[in-house]
Amino acid sequence: MHEQPVTFYAFLQSTGATNEDLELHRVPPGQRWRLHHVAAEDETTAFTSLRLGIKRGTTFLPLEEQISPAVDTLYSSQDPWYLEAGNVLVARFNGTTSGDKLHLYVNGVAISTEPQE
Repeated sequence: MHEQPVTFYAFLQSTGATNEDLELHRVPPGQRWRLHHVAAEDETTAFTSLRLGIKRGTTFLPLEEQISPAVDTLYSSQDPWYLEAGNVLVARFNGTTSGDKLHLYVNGVAISTEPQE
């Protein structure tokens, strides 16, 4: 198996909707991602909750939750995550204010699942 470092950053300006989903790219076919660091923040205001999870198709599977996150505070996952081909990493912000600046930071490794010659 071949491994390659991956680093992602995503940004979204809140519209004030009940849930704002900040999504990464879909894991491409032939890869699996092992994510060592997943962190999210609302740099503008405090909000109701933050859920970090995986979207498989149209289903969101929350893996970690932070209730009443403080403004401009980075919340990180505690354990490594594994995403299979077709999965999407999602940070779901609940209760943000219109105009809030939402951020998602990710570091990890892309692992090739294709046979190596």
